[in-house]
Amino acid sequence: MNRTQLVLFSLGLLAVVFSSTTTRAQRGAIELCPGAGVSVNSNPGSNMYYKGDKITFNYSALLSGMFNFHRSMSAGIELRALQLTRSHDGVYTTYMGNIIGAGKKFVYAKAALSACAVFNGKYNTYKGYVYGGGAAGYGFSNHDSRSLKSNESYRTPAGGSGLVLGLQAGYTHGLSSVLGLNIEGALRNYTLAYDAGAPEIRPYTNLKYNITAYTLTVGLKVRIMPKYKAQNAIPAQRGKGRSRPSRR
Repeated sequence: MNRTQLVLFSLGLLAVVFSSTTTRAQRGAIELCPGAGVSVNSNPGSNMYYKGDKITFNYSALLSGMFNFHRSMSAGIELRALQLTRSHDGVYTTYMGNIIGAGKKFVYAKAALSACAVFNGKYNTYKGYVYGGGAAGYGFSNHDSRSLKSNESYRTPAGGSGLVLGLQAGYTHGLSSVLGLNIEGALRNYTLAYDAGAPEIRPYTNLKYNITAYTLTVGLKVRIMPKYKAQNAIPAQRGKGRSRPSRR
């Protein structure tokens, strides 16, 4: 999925979700959510020459703060950190004559850090809600490319950075009046550009590539206001207009 397709798909998902009317008003809710879980990622595209032939499981962590500016919409900021790796059973011979791969990891980002603006549509359930939406922001990766662990055979240069686009969907279930259990699946596409040469590419050019991470996280959501309630505990809403006197 390229960047244009990702943007169009994000807009379509938002339109579908936002068209659903929530069963009860949620305006004014403020929620904070730390979460942690696992991620996998695609192979990098463009001029990253070293690609893995096996998926590896990596860590993923996030911290989000959301505000419900409408009964069925929320917006906020998300901070995310995850690792981007693949393993390769075959071997590559570098321009220096070294052999890399052979079952070891190619590390594209030891810690891919990003900050994104997040927009979600919401639909209430009995004691919580489902949500889905899009995200856009900026990310970067910085690690010691000269320090390899025993299960690693390559790390990208330090200092990759660029645009981050993504989608997310999840479910929050109220555990108490202020706490909720949150489960979220997310897709994040990173465009990472480096001030360093792309490996094995001639003529010389700087490294730049897209890579997509797929994450699953579980977290504890803290609701500041209003408190979580079962739907049958929320009083019915009355009409706002005044009744007109009947004519005789």
